[in-house]
Amino acid sequence: MALVAATRTTAPIAAAVLIVAVVSAAAANKDADSLTALRNGLKDPGGALASWDPSLVNPCTWFHVTCDGSNRVILLDLGRLKLSGPLAPELGQLDQLKFMYGCWSNGLGPFILKH
Repeated sequence: MALVAATRTTAPIAAAVLIVAVVSAAAANKDADSLTALRNGLKDPGGALASWDPSLVNPCTWFHVTCDGSNRVILLDLGRLKLSGPLAPELGQLDQLKFMYGCWSNGLGPFILKH
């Protein structure tokens, strides 16, 4: 009887943990999509953003990207990478982004965006 009671007690907790994990993965995937849009619009002659692989769902493993404890992008450090091109409008979807450092070779920057 104690086993049945324990199962009934832990089932809602396990379901809540699963929901949090799914929501966190979806948010990280949205961040990855936004960063992929940025990368696709840039010229990157030195291959600095080569680690930005859209098949890796979690962008927190990418170089020049810093995330918080929930695997959400909070900082982009794109300074001195010799990038050029437009900033993608999808950057606006990075709702946890606090800082972005950059210096574009086409004359934009240096800049620090702070949310």
